[in-house]
Amino acid sequence: MVSNQEAVQIVASTPDRAKSAKRLVECAAHAWRRKRRGIAMDDISAIVLYFHNSDLCQQIYPVYSSK
Repeated sequence: MVSNQEAVQIVASTPDRAKSAKRLVECAAHAWRRKRRGIAMDDISAIVLYFHNSDLCQQIYPVYSSK
């Protein structure tokens, strides 16, 4: 229910990394309810992995930066 780009933006804008997967699932569930009214919701799961944790990465990929 959310695009890859939307998922990256949701995760990047979540200040608490421990809560980013939960927020992503909540946003996907909200999008499902908005787009598929009256249709039973499917299971939604998310795992968020952070591969880069440096200021250099934030400079190279500013679109994904939460700063």
